[in-house]
Amino acid sequence: MSLKSPVFPVSPVSNGQGLDKELEGLAACNACTRKDDSAGRKRFKLARDVRALEKRTGRELTTAELMLASNEWHRLSQRFLDPSETREDQFGMLLAELGKVRVPTGEGDTLNKALECVSNLSFSELPVISGYPGAPESWRRLTALHRQLSRLCANRKYFLSYRDAAKAYDGLSAQSAHNITSALAQLGVIKIVRKGRAGLNGGKAAEFRYLLDESENNAEDDGDDLVL
Repeated sequence: MSLKSPVFPVSPVSNGQGLDKELEGLAACNACTRKDDSAGRKRFKLARDVRALEKRTGRELTTAELMLASNEWHRLSQRFLDPSETREDQFGMLLAELGKVRVPTGEGDTLNKALECVSNLSFSELPVISGYPGAPESWRRLTALHRQLSRLCANRKYFLSYRDAAKAYDGLSAQSAHNITSALAQLGVIKIVRKGRAGLNGGKAAEFRYLLDESENNAEDDGDDLVL
């Protein structure tokens, strides 16, 4: 006979029932429903959804809220999980995977839309960097990517890795994208809200805010139809 697991606390009442229901919904969407489901893959998808929820609400979830999502996921998935792994084990693994999330759910789509928009801009439509007259196209393409990501994100803050930033201009390396980004920050084009962290598993993209007003450059307002 297995020992009864301790009862986890629930989300604070002050957060309202709406968030609790949303967390339970995310758990249900990512629960294991078949014998051949990969628990690790499903749990990591839940972690990506949780990060997306945090980004949308503008705050990190509390431990109690994370427990609620994990407990519900475990309850719905339990008959398809390894019986040697307890509810507490699953919660610990979810916390570990939250630290590995580099791209929250939906963020990859936003990046692809921004890159597509930037690739379709002519040279004359690229933002003008007032502090650097005659800036090369690579600098202006990267500035355009930051501008477009800002347009697509509701709070005007967005995440971008240097490897992804390099995709804005053919032949640009991640190191060159890093150097240009640092220069753009010095020129007041962007603000580095939070520095990224290198690492294959635990790495995190840097967080930015685009600082230029649309009136500060000669670019036309392309891409409004891409707003999510």
